[in-house]
Amino acid sequence: MKITLLPLLFCLALPVRAQEFSVEHLQHKRLGITHGQYSGITHVSEDIYAVVHDKAVGGGIFFFTIGFNADGTVGPVTAFETDAGGAKGLDNEDIVYVPETQTLFVSAEGDQSIREYYLNGASTGRQLRIPAPLLSPKANAGFESLAYHDGIFWTTTESPLPGETLHRLQSFHLSTLGPGKCWNYRAGEPSISTAEAASAQAHVYGISALTALPDGRLVVLEREVYVPKGSVLDMLKSFSCCSLFVIDPLHDNSPELKKTPLTQFYTSFMDIANFEGMCLGPVLPDGRQTLLLLADSQDGSQGLTGEYIRVLALEIR
Repeated sequence: MKITLLPLLFCLALPVRAQEFSVEHLQHKRLGITHGQYSGITHVSEDIYAVVHDKAVGGGIFFFTIGFNADGTVGPVTAFETDAGGAKGLDNEDIVYVPETQTLFVSAEGDQSIREYYLNGASTGRQLRIPAPLLSPKANAGFESLAYHDGIFWTTTESPLPGETLHRLQSFHLSTLGPGKCWNYRAGEPSISTAEAASAQAHVYGISALTALPDGRLVVLEREVYVPKGSVLDMLKSFSCCSLFVIDPLHDNSPELKKTPLTQFYTSFMDIANFEGMCLGPVLPDGRQTLLLLADSQDGSQGLTGEYIRVLALEIR
């Protein structure tokens, strides 16, 4: 997703207590790494995370070493790109690690593909078989998200397909690489009106990430970013809003998947963060599961924003 971001001033977290979860926002941190367009993240092993960069010359697969403190906050972070030269120019957007094959799968918005890569970044030559309707999304609103758990992949387009109002949450089987069941998901409405969006410097809204919890339920990230045109005072109205929900597609046969609110938070002027990557982090000593969100800075937007990571702690009942 292409967007020009401006600097922000503060970050306001609005935790929502759901019936089966309690959520604590542990950290919102700007990382001291080279600017990039990091759009997806997945845990590989110990402190190693694979990250996808949607414009990198070498194909876009990076590895981050993320050091965590005992309280779940992030310490030192280093980043380096693989040198195998994966597929270029595909607008790679999300990434998952598959332990059964010890490979990575990457969703690409440029051609609506989900390709498999070795850990050195080289292509295996395999990819998921995408149903025909999902090959024709709205412009710049295709596969932004990808999740994996226990032999099943899930993805959806950032916006509903042309002429539709619901997102198609499509599953795929690792054993066949073919499509499985498809569910309907209704995202919330954006807070910015159509007229405001049309006159804005930038406005994006939709599903930017999916993550599978240890029990197979999915966390859905609905993200809205708004940057108005005009004076500095107008720019003060810039914001990003992230709303997280939990769904249970494997046990929900409803016409529309039921959504459990998890949490919602904002970033605003001087601190704006366009979160597009999400994955599980370490389990804390008290048993809580951490959830990591990674922002796409669009190469720092000429020094006006940066690479942010946000850490949530989930108590799952």
